[in-house]
Amino acid sequence: MDLTEINLDHEFIKKLKLNDKQLEAALYFSSPLLIIAGAGTGKTKTLISKLAILVKGGMPASRILAITFTNKAADEMRTRVSNLVPESFGLWCSTFHSFGAKFLRIHHKEAGLTKDFVIYDEDDQKKLINLVIKDLGFEKDKNKASVYATIISRAKDDLMDAESYLLNARISENAERIKAAQIYFEYQKMLAESNAADFGDLISKPVYILKSNPELLNYYQNFFRYILVDEYQDTNRAQYLLVKLLSEKSRNLCVVGDPDQSIYSWRGADIRNILQFEADFKDSKVITLEQNYRSTSKILDAANKVIRNNKKRKEKNLWTKNKTGEDVELIETSNEVEEAQKIARIIKKIKDKDSDRSSIAVFYRTNAQSRNFEEALRKYRIPYKLIGTLRFYERKEIKDAIAYLRVLVNPRDTISLMRIINLPPRGLGEKTIEKINEHSRIRNLPFFDTLLLDDMEIGDGVKGNIKNFIELIKKFREKKNTLKPHILLETLLIESGYWQMIEDEGEKDRETAFSRLANLQELVNAVKQFEEDATKRGVEAELEKYLEEVSLQSEIDNFKEGTDAVTLMTLHLAKGLEFDIVFVTGLEEGLFPINSANSDEDDMEEERRLCYVGMTRAREKLYLSWAETRRIFGKTYPNMMSRFIIESNIVKYFKTRQDEKIKIIEAKAISKISPQLGRNVIHPVFGKGVIVEIIGSGEFAKIKIRFDNGSIHTFMLKFAPIEIL
Repeated sequence: MDLTEINLDHEFIKKLKLNDKQLEAALYFSSPLLIIAGAGTGKTKTLISKLAILVKGGMPASRILAITFTNKAADEMRTRVSNLVPESFGLWCSTFHSFGAKFLRIHHKEAGLTKDFVIYDEDDQKKLINLVIKDLGFEKDKNKASVYATIISRAKDDLMDAESYLLNARISENAERIKAAQIYFEYQKMLAESNAADFGDLISKPVYILKSNPELLNYYQNFFRYILVDEYQDTNRAQYLLVKLLSEKSRNLCVVGDPDQSIYSWRGADIRNILQFEADFKDSKVITLEQNYRSTSKILDAANKVIRNNKKRKEKNLWTKNKTGEDVELIETSNEVEEAQKIARIIKKIKDKDSDRSSIAVFYRTNAQSRNFEEALRKYRIPYKLIGTLRFYERKEIKDAIAYLRVLVNPRDTISLMRIINLPPRGLGEKTIEKINEHSRIRNLPFFDTLLLDDMEIGDGVKGNIKNFIELIKKFREKKNTLKPHILLETLLIESGYWQMIEDEGEKDRETAFSRLANLQELVNAVKQFEEDATKRGVEAELEKYLEEVSLQSEIDNFKEGTDAVTLMTLHLAKGLEFDIVFVTGLEEGLFPINSANSDEDDMEEERRLCYVGMTRAREKLYLSWAETRRIFGKTYPNMMSRFIIESNIVKYFKTRQDEKIKIIEAKAISKISPQLGRNVIHPVFGKGVIVEIIGSGEFAKIKIRFDNGSIHTFMLKFAPIEIL
């Protein structure tokens, strides 16, 4: 059946109650269609109506493929279409990965699998990579499983198979890339031996199969009469090619998305897929949905002004018939603690007016920022729910650091000791730790005391590492009585090698490493805050007391994730959601936009899109906040108001208010961001020294310093707690 033969039921279409642009999009079937759907413009309603019109018009639901990015969205689409058109049973409505899995079950032989193959999730993937690392003798890279998992996933997103990746790596003669390629190659072999596929395979394997089998490709091109893809701006190369292969014969394709909401490039998404749609699909049509049904005109006006500064976008301007609403409000505070406290007080006042707390959300750029908001909300007894991540003190790197501190206070804390003894890796595998633990039980000795024994049957190298670890613990147990807790923690993270371990991960997985380093930095801030609070109370800031407070804090669970709770989440997780009242926080240069975006125009545009996404989540009231100073690794630095606040045009006094501040920050930035060899510096722990080497550039630039005491240490420049003399 040709799409021109679709039987349009005008009475049915009238009941759908679509606006003019939505109706145009729902009824267009003449050529490939791109629907640019701005935030809150009724995208889902339009898609569901289009599918319902197709089925109602006589197209078999089983011949329609509708692809979304989440199972929840797929379930909602399937249910809502079914409610409109009961005969829609059989509709292929799924995520990309669900479609790929279904395809591979049918064509398992072509994929080198059996029909009952298993799908490895991220945890399974990391465990398998650890086995590969062990088999290849790369033991020192055991802690980098997540790094290699990301490399492999990105390679599959770009349709780079293991053989090609290895060949290219060898040509490059880059040792680290060759190592990653060897791991990828062996990983893929072990994956096949396990009769398993990972998430990347669920997309890449169908593409390989279809490209190498013209008859099969022709079958599916004829089978799917219409293909619809949601959130097209989030597709990667493999997903793009899968869609193009399936639709290039019939050209019965509709993709929906918004370039202004493309915020997942770090996860493989390629904004070029949506920006180049008209070039990729000749004679295609573009329909833009601009009428917003969610937000007030004041909110939309501010958001439009921000996103207008991006160059790589499809021009549109959201508008609404909703009320004008309240002004977008700017919250300016002296520091990040005051920022959180002020927002908590505003939320308390809102609740006192009998508003539902579940309609309130606080967004931030990095997970590390959640701690101050959690503590402020607890202080004012405001229930909250933390979405998409662990609470601050439950995050792995925080638990690792706390475990180090607990061992300093109590070396007989076996659980904490076993957690950190091989962090960073010291050559103690699970079997070695089990052997030590067995000795401990047989001899009825604490785990720590067992480490002191010389008669255990373990290698000399491992024994040496254990000895160094014990000396480290003893050394810092002595320092515990002389150093302030936050300096003790900071120094311990550096001298133990834990900080360096995460820095090394950042060479291949920047986003994760940055988040983990920021969390550790925030922990140092928390300890320093504890010290300052203790001083105000006139009591001694003891490490033991801090650890006790942390333990009690993690045990108290008065704030259940009920319906009447404020939502805390990163901006990346906010996409697709909406709230009556939204706080977009931490709007400072270097934090939001993130510091690394300054050297890359594409990254800066993505940061701006992220801000736009956050702003357009608000229905009735939007707050933007920034702090004039923010503590980084226990030291306070001045901030400059984010350019996004300026672009929103909600403040008129930036130049007069900021001129002096800019001078201060620029003076500091010259020495902080552009250090020179031979410059003298001072560190709060190691004292005076001189810069002897600058390694790399950008976000993960490092500096090597030789201190007057003879020691040499390397620091990540962004977080280095130093001052230029």
